[in-house]
Amino acid sequence: MSDTADIRLDALLAASAHRHPGRPALTAEGHTWTYAELDRTVDELARQLAAAGVAPGDRVGVYAPKGTAAVLGIYAGLRAGAVVAPLDVADPPVRTAHMVRGAGISVLLTSGRALAGARKAAAEAASPGPGPDPQAEGPLEHGLHWLRTLPEADRPAPLPAPADRGGYVLFTSGSTGRPKGVLLSHANVAHFALWAADELGLTETDRVGSQAALTFDLTTFDLFSTAAAGACAVLMPDMLRAFPRDVVGWLTEQRITAFYAVPSLYQGMLEQGGLAERFPASLRVAAFAGEPFPPRPLQRCLGLLGDIPLYNLYGPTETNVCTYSRVPAGWTAEEEITIGRAVEGDTVDVLDENGRPTDGQGEIFVAGATVFQGYLQDGTLTDPTRTVVFRDGVPRRAYATGDLGRITDDGRVFLRGRGDSQVKRRGHRIDLLDVESAVLGLPRVTAAAVVAKDGAHHGEIWAYAEATATAEDILAGLRGVLPLRMLPDRVVTTGSLPVNARGKVDRRALSAATATADATD
Repeated sequence: MSDTADIRLDALLAASAHRHPGRPALTAEGHTWTYAELDRTVDELARQLAAAGVAPGDRVGVYAPKGTAAVLGIYAGLRAGAVVAPLDVADPPVRTAHMVRGAGISVLLTSGRALAGARKAAAEAASPGPGPDPQAEGPLEHGLHWLRTLPEADRPAPLPAPADRGGYVLFTSGSTGRPKGVLLSHANVAHFALWAADELGLTETDRVGSQAALTFDLTTFDLFSTAAAGACAVLMPDMLRAFPRDVVGWLTEQRITAFYAVPSLYQGMLEQGGLAERFPASLRVAAFAGEPFPPRPLQRCLGLLGDIPLYNLYGPTETNVCTYSRVPAGWTAEEEITIGRAVEGDTVDVLDENGRPTDGQGEIFVAGATVFQGYLQDGTLTDPTRTVVFRDGVPRRAYATGDLGRITDDGRVFLRGRGDSQVKRRGHRIDLLDVESAVLGLPRVTAAAVVAKDGAHHGEIWAYAEATATAEDILAGLRGVLPLRMLPDRVVTTGSLPVNARGKVDRRALSAATATADATD
């Protein structure tokens, strides 16, 4: 793969518009855009953004439901030189406001039906200050609208290179109760996009099924790998995700040839969607990421795919994808599954608690082209990476993933869980301390602990609270501050939380505990 250091994400779109102007680029909401049409519209919108005062390096949030307007907003912001952050309109306004403040977002791009929510989030982000000029907003073409969230004088200082020329921000759950903005440069995302397009063999004839929210890192493949290949990105309506049978039907109706999703969606299609009976005839390559694939459903899925390649892609948002493996034909549930070897341009190693390479279990570290620039918090950039010496003796700027694993002599990595309070649920990384912080912030709660359950409720998230509030009141309060994906599966109120011999909350005991009468789902 050629050097990607100077490639811009919007240039991937422009290049395909030059090569394949009449090819379909995007299908959404019943309409298909050609590459020429999409690129020309992005140009127009980028000029309008510049006229509205958006300058290179500004931080722009795209607050619109997944659809044409959101895709246009992302590309137009990138072409205007902005650092672009997709935002989820389903998140509570208070959480969106945390993202706007934390990342230093000065402008929101929104669609007409999301404008009221954008105004509410902008007002929440400005509180308790005077807020932006209420007249600092205006319409753009193609259903988009711009809205300033910060007064001109309060724009954050420019980010250091390369983000001073734009970039991409995705948010992750943070232990402080505030989402962390993961700042990726154009080159970080483009390196992955070009690698993935090549590895999965995308061409201009492919139709890539995009099922994930645009705030989820899987969609960097859907948008930018697709653009790199000149293929067509087909956006799946959000409402279908909850209905596996409809997803299977949509894959067939839309003639999807490439599909990238979390294991829980594949499992749903296997168990409730009738995938075995109605396998999509057009599908030629599939991939999964975001969480471990349970062994027996994975074996069953592999058997249905036959000769169709199935890729296991791994990487936290901070590195996008950093390792990959094509699941071997004939693999069975009795075998251990590997997350594979490092993608080209990255180096992956496993280090012990002293920061030295180990052949046993340790923490997975990643260095290379896909490693992010740092976190945007309180409007400023902090870089958590550090220089470590890998087993080849070379010191590198590396990100500690928090994932535990082991590495073989031939470079294959095997996951062994987490070393902190983070869990994966339906592909989303959730810090249990983030949820716990939200519980503690509610009225009539004096103490709380949030745990991932073992036993019969394995994988569920339960919140335990010392509170005079009822479990129903606590859950109702959480709905106002947490997105649906982060809500606990059950809330349990108690007179006191158990403690261990050191006087700390005994989270292990809570993980193993069964339900009590004062609980709500």
